[in-house]
Parts: sequence; C-alpha cells; structure tokens
Amino acid sequence: MKTVDFKRANAFTLVMDVLYNLWVIILAGVIGFCACQIYYLALKKQTYTSSMTIAVNLSGYTTSATSTSLSRTIEISETYQSVLSSSTLKALVEKDMGQEMTGTVTVRKKGKTNLIDIAVTDISSQKAYDTLKSIYKNYPKITDNSFNNVIISVISAPFLPTSVSNPSASIAYSLLFGVLGSLICTVIILLISFMRDTVKNPSDVDDMLECKLFGSVYHVNKRKRKIGLKNDGLLLTNPLIDYSFRNSFSEIAIKLESIQRTKGIKSIVVTSVAENEGKTTIIVNMAISLATMGKKVVIVDSDLKLPAVYKFFKQIDIKPENDIFSYISGKTDYKSIVLHDKITDVSIVCGKNKHFNSAKALGEENYKELLKRLNEDFDFILVDSPPGGVAVDAETICEYCDGMIFVVRQDFVSVEAINDYIINIEKEKMIGCILNDISELGAKKEPDVEAQL
Repeated sequence: MKTVDFKRANAFTLVMDVLYNLWVIILAGVIGFCACQIYYLALKKQTYTSSMTIAVNLSGYTTSATSTSLSRTIEISETYQSVLSSSTLKALVEKDMGQEMTGTVTVRKKGKTNLIDIAVTDISSQKAYDTLKSIYKNYPKITDNSFNNVIISVISAPFLPTSVSNPSASIAYSLLFGVLGSLICTVIILLISFMRDTVKNPSDVDDMLECKLFGSVYHVNKRKRKIGLKNDGLLLTNPLIDYSFRNSFSEIAIKLESIQRTKGIKSIVVTSVAENEGKTTIIVNMAISLATMGKKVVIVDSDLKLPAVYKFFKQIDIKPENDIFSYISGKTDYKSIVLHDKITDVSIVCGKNKHFNSAKALGEENYKELLKRLNEDFDFILVDSPPGGVAVDAETICEYCDGMIFVVRQDFVSVEAINDYIINIEKEKMIGCILNDISELGAKKEPDVEAQL
C-alpha cells in the first residue's frame, strides 16, 4: 500500500489552488444554502405556534408574604409544569376536540419564578390555537382536586398565529449548510491539490523524476514585475530582479562551468514537456550569467515552430538575411546569422518567422554544420528547442549536442508525462532538471553563504 508523504505538501500550490477555485467554493456554498432552503420551504411542512403565559399563586399571597410561601409557590409551579405535559391532559384535550392531537406541546417554567409558558406547535395556525385553548380549558380538571388555595392568572392569553414559526430556523440551517458546503469543497480542492502528481518541491525532482535536480529558479515578485519587469522581461540585466532569482542563475552557471571543465560539455539543449514552462527565459538568463563569468556564449533558437529568443533582444534588428532558417536553406552565410548583443555580451542565432516543417529543417546538413562551427567559436552553445510534448525536435537536436537540460515548472505538468519523455533521452546526455518558478511561500531556500560574506 502506497504511503502518503505529507512532506510533499506545498503551501503555495495549496493556497493558489484554493484561490483559483474560489468561485467553485462560493458556488458550493450557494448550492448548499439553496438546497436547504428548498428542503425547508418546499419539502418540510411549515409550522405555526400559539403560546400563552400563566402565573401560579397561592391564595392570600401578598408582597409581605414570607420567603417560605414564595418557595411553596415555585414548587407548585413545577408540579403544574408536569401536569400540563402529561398524557392524561392530552387525553382530555383529544376528547374535548373530538380528534387526535397532532400538535407538539411545550411547557417551560421561567427560571425560579411562578410563571409558566405554554406553547402548541402544529401544521395549522387554527389547530395550534384550538389545542392551546383546550389545554387551558381542561387542565383544571386534573389540578383542582390536587391543589388547594391555588390561583392561576393568565399573564399572556392564547393568540391565533399569523406567520410560520420556523422560517428563522430555516435561514439559520441554510446558512450552516452553505458554510458546510464551502468547507467540504475547500477540503476536496486541497486534497486534489495535494494528491496531484506534479513536481511541487525541489526534493520531488530527485525522488520522482528520472533525472537529478540541476538548479532551482524562484518566482519573481509580481509587484516588481508590474513596475518594471513587464516591458524588460525577466532578465538578469534588469535591476529590479529579485536576489533569489539572480542567485539561482549564478549557481546554475557555476555548475555549467564545472561540467564543461570536467566532462567537456559545451553544447546543451534546453527543453521542456509543455509550453509556458519558461525554458526560453531560463536559457537566456543562463547565457547572461555565463557571459558575466567571462564565457563566450551563443544562444541558438531552434524552436522554429514558435521562436521566442529574439523577444529578449529587442535592441537587435533581425532581418530576413539574419534568420537561422535562411542559413539552413542555404540563402545566407554563417557570419550573417551570428549576432552579438553588446548589453549582455551574448551572441544569438535566431529568427522571427514560424516554420512548421521544423523536423525536416533540423535534419539538414547545414544545421549540423552550424552547430559544429559554433562549437569551434564559442565556449557554450545553448540550444532552445520546442517542447517535447509538442514535437520530437528536441530529441533530434540532442543527437548533435553534448547534453540536455530539462525545464520543469512547479506544479504544472504531471510526473508521468515528464518521465515518459525523459526515458527517451540517452542517460549520458541528460544533465539534469531545472525546477522553474518556485514560489518563496512554498519552498525553503538555503542562504548563499558566499554571497552573504
């Protein structure tokens, strides 16, 4: 039996799922409220209540009477309470009315006083009223022979009820059912979120995926994004970038430099299973971080179906003769397509136009020759490929490169889908996984001691 690992719970993903499904929670509350209202107003019979209040006194009782007399009066009141609730009185009432008593009789003594409240609740206002009058009429037949010197005074006479006696109860219960419905829905959403088979924490990569964690990139504060990051993009060159985001790529760059030095890996394919996992943002910032270390880096946008690298380098004017597809087609030369960005000190080989027959283009000898030449001229060649769930282009490109890095967005794609893709990649070429867009609320970050020093 599979055990539940509560360590996989992530506060951020749980909260975000609740907020995202807030309308469902509200709808569940409304449904619960309406269902209870329907039950009370349509299915459950409405009731009416007629009531009266009587006072039990001893004859000759005055304000100057002793406390003993008052205590005796209270004791008699308690006995009267029992009489008014007895089956004997019920039989007298049924005989008087000529029918079975259908209402509910409630008798309550008001604290330590001689006052008694009598109420009859029935499905008809007239029945409730008639039953209460019959009770008041017939109870002396039982009590007169048992109690002497007792005077019964009517404080509040019976009345014919004009409105139902249980609408307030129906509203109260409806609100309770509404809240209960929302709570049950919230619990279900939390359970689904917890049980969803996605990568929620950095530790999940090593535990659940067929590859090792190579790096973690943390979520950028949305407030900062609004005031300056939207137009410039999530680039390390932007001064508003969070320290955690910047430090993530510093650590990744150090690891890349290490595997180049120890294993000779220079050309790296960066891909993902699905779109919108942030692979292009990852690859551009990897290149910038490597460039700051003095490395000669080039980004090759091989996602010919949906090119995006050019969007991060708006200062570079990419003309048709600079397009990578023009080189693959033999229409331009090598020098025309390798463009250098002076701001980031990163070179790019990319294009703007979409080419849906990308698999054929990436299999051309010109594309293979391009990667070979770049390998001679640069320290690192970072290749942006289409998502693995969209096309097989990444697998084709990986044959011409030294390794592959897999980008996985937090709580985005199922573990099964990721592993189904990873197993098709040669283990020797799988460098590792970068877990992207990790929320600070949901992940514990280790402080960078060297940076702090």
